[in-house]
Amino acid sequence: MRCKSALMRIDALRTGELAGAENKAVEQHISRCASCHDSFDDVDHLAHAVKALAIAPAQSCRETIALADGFDRIGSGTPTVWVGFSDRGIRLIHRGSFDDFRKLYAKRYGRAVERRALPENVRRQVDDALSGEGVRKPRLDLIEATPLERKVMDALLRIPRGEVRTYSWLARQVGKPKAVRAVASYVARNAVPFVVPCHRVVPLSGGVGKYAFGSRTKRQLLQREGVDLEQLDALARQGIRLVGSRTTHVVCLPTCRDARRIREENRVPLHGESEAVKGGFRPCQHCQPFR
Repeated sequence: MRCKSALMRIDALRTGELAGAENKAVEQHISRCASCHDSFDDVDHLAHAVKALAIAPAQSCRETIALADGFDRIGSGTPTVWVGFSDRGIRLIHRGSFDDFRKLYAKRYGRAVERRALPENVRRQVDDALSGEGVRKPRLDLIEATPLERKVMDALLRIPRGEVRTYSWLARQVGKPKAVRAVASYVARNAVPFVVPCHRVVPLSGGVGKYAFGSRTKRQLLQREGVDLEQLDALARQGIRLVGSRTTHVVCLPTCRDARRIREENRVPLHGESEAVKGGFRPCQHCQPFR
């Protein structure tokens, strides 16, 4: 055996990983070659020196390193979801198989998950969201979100329960009025649906639109929150996007709480912003249908 081959196997010899004839050949070479023998001693000394450098981390640090992120399963009916969370809050909600959830979590956060019970207050938030009660201030871990993602999340949380907003409305709220498609893609990638109500965003063209878990689930969620889907569908078929008041000359989105207070004889159906402006209507300060 030549020196190069022996040197490549020195550490494996030291740790006992070499076996049989290979182990014997390296030992014989080292016994005959003073230079390789010294190299073996150097590697052995270095290995012990490195071990001596190790220090015990603080207790809080050990706890942080030891724990993977947690997951729990919430809901006994429909929908039932997997919830991934850190010590800061919810990081991922997924409806589907556990294997898909685990892979998605690892891809998004580079972390493993282990089964742990959600903190009771967070569990109640998820239950409330699934049942249609809604959550005003969910406990979330958005530490890895981009600034625009955070703005989108904040805007989604401002949409009241029982109301819907359009993607163009959302784009204006985050300061990107011309980037409706980009904002819509952020909504589609929402990692924490249900508690952050992306289901409350609908197309400007009418109807409820698409949803990560299917349009049927989206409609069920909106119905549980009190949205009149029959009226919304009827207005969409007629091309009506806004509702104005003859008495106040304020115009609203159809599901706005102020629109629901307009008496039937005072309701003015409008097909869009230009018709509303031409008719002398001003936008509602609550739902902000346009600026």
